[in-house]
Amino acid sequence: MKKTISLAFLMLLWLMVLASGCVPAKTPVPTDFLFILDARSSGAEHVNIQINANGKGQYERYDSGGVIERNENGMVVYDSDQVIEKGNFTLNHEQLTQLWQAINQNNLFQLTDDYRMAIGYSYAHITLHANEQRYQVDNIGMEVPEIRAIVEKTNSILPVGVALDYGEGFSP
Repeated sequence: MKKTISLAFLMLLWLMVLASGCVPAKTPVPTDFLFILDARSSGAEHVNIQINANGKGQYERYDSGGVIERNENGMVVYDSDQVIEKGNFTLNHEQLTQLWQAINQNNLFQLTDDYRMAIGYSYAHITLHANEQRYQVDNIGMEVPEIRAIVEKTNSILPVGVALDYGEGFSP
């Protein structure tokens, strides 16, 4: 009798372990997560990156001609004839989690929305939709460690060849 109960218990335990391995891991990002990063790539080239809650991403490398334009909502815009290269990618669970952690650890939600100087080599424009809210941070020329950390984490999880060149910012 004890042997039958032990065997049944072991089989139940084995089924639970097996079933838990078949369930896809949930990411901690909100279901409405949309991360948009526009940053310097090299020279006058920039990269516009978009990543959603499922880890699906796309990028467009474009020639800014040295000018960054924005629409009435503050979003970076460029013409299709400026696009040099574009592609799609997918972040895995771990990469998406790392990005979300970098956003939270660097307090993106509490940053001022405008860190711009007249000139400067560092450039990043971040827009984040999460938890039914929209957050936007603009950086040109100023050294902001929190923005640098988010840009560098994003760069580390992007596919090879979609490299960002954030550059050095001025520290007042």
